[in-house]
Amino acid sequence: MTTPIGGLRLTISPMVLRRAVEEWLSTDISSFDVGAAIVGDSVGKAVFYWKSKSGVLAGFPFAEEVFRLLGCTVEWFVKEGTAMRLENEGVKRVAIGVVSGPIHRILQGERTALEALTRASACASYARLCVNRVPASWKGRVAATRKTTPGHYRLVEKYGAMVGGADPHRYNLSSMVMLKDNHIDAAGSITHAVQRARSLCGFSTKVEVECRSEADAIEACGAGADVVMLDNFTPDRVSVSAPKIKAAFPECIVEVSGGIDESTVARYALPGVDILSIGKITHGPPAIDISLKLQVAVPPRESVAAPSKL
Repeated sequence: MTTPIGGLRLTISPMVLRRAVEEWLSTDISSFDVGAAIVGDSVGKAVFYWKSKSGVLAGFPFAEEVFRLLGCTVEWFVKEGTAMRLENEGVKRVAIGVVSGPIHRILQGERTALEALTRASACASYARLCVNRVPASWKGRVAATRKTTPGHYRLVEKYGAMVGGADPHRYNLSSMVMLKDNHIDAAGSITHAVQRARSLCGFSTKVEVECRSEADAIEACGAGADVVMLDNFTPDRVSVSAPKIKAAFPECIVEVSGGIDESTVARYALPGVDILSIGKITHGPPAIDISLKLQVAVPPRESVAAPSKL
């Protein structure tokens, strides 16, 4: 799948981005930074190094904003969304970019920038892995979920998921009405919950219902739900229920979620299924290792990473 990576950064509000990064920096430099005084204000460069065996590089807007606010500039040697791979066993790291500016400012932004880069890259890497595991013939989409870190880091994780080729799913409770089991139990019935939700949210907001059975899904679609989620279904149950639901309600989106990971995602990419949502994309992807090292001389372009298929 080809992701329009360049366009993704345009979706981030510059005000939201600045506010998030200002909060991160304010937390990390809450009062005095003695280390800055020790280093002094001379100008220098530091190189970003990719150190993981493989993965997808993501998070450029966040790292760039960190250093912009600190009066530094960033130049990347590879494109965001590149599938990175250390092909040679003897190669332990590869240069992916350089930041230039006052050395004490570079060091003040180091950890904040790296946290955003590594977290976004982790989400992108796992998303790409899952997307690549589904059959090319399947017409649905792999999606993230709302299982994210609270606060502004949700932006980093959702962005990483999109760079990796996954659908971001809803961003928060206002993005779409999601009626889960507790909502249904409190409302008394699926039909009542869906009709009440539709009367409140208007025509422009989708209503999704978490379903514990095929009968739940049929009731939800009949009540006017836009999306039904088959929750914690086995592949065998999905193979039977999803086609029936789509045949009866072809306009309703069928999502499958619950316990899906890179080892099982292909088994759920079945006829009638439109969305496979995977919480691990944002809440538990394997870590990615990226470092930042001050340099006397920046490595020549010949030594930087080249794109590779993951």
